[in-house]
Amino acid sequence: MGKATRCFARIAIASLLAVAPAAHAYTQDKDLEAALRRNDPAALALFPAKGYRDGAAGFFTAHALRVVPGSERAWCTTHPHGPLAPGCYVEFVFQGKGLRQANWKGDPCGCVGRWYKAPGATTYVPTQGAYYSRAIAEDRGELIEQAIYENGHPACR
Repeated sequence: MGKATRCFARIAIASLLAVAPAAHAYTQDKDLEAALRRNDPAALALFPAKGYRDGAAGFFTAHALRVVPGSERAWCTTHPHGPLAPGCYVEFVFQGKGLRQANWKGDPCGCVGRWYKAPGATTYVPTQGAYYSRAIAEDRGELIEQAIYENGHPACR
């Protein structure tokens, strides 16, 4: 995800937070964000990964991955906001262990993962179009490794 896209997403979320009535606002999940920042296996286990009973935590261990600190976002909403349905959302950038966490401009290096949990659901699923989240869910480690180790931006290797 490019810097402009991330900037637009943050502006869009901030705008929604600023104009939405309190009853319709987003609720930030600071505890989940902090756990992801620490690469807590219990937090990563919330996200599905075929063949791993501990979900994405097992996938991350098997493929030497880690969450890029400061890239994690977790929030819930009870009302629709534009294209976002009610529910909980999680987004973070993940990178190979030992590789740069950010480029010279401070942008996080790695792949973006995005997940959604519908109201009343007990599990997260990859959001529509979340290529890397779906690769984790389907245990397609070769896609992740290629994106990070072979096709990753040179400023991030």
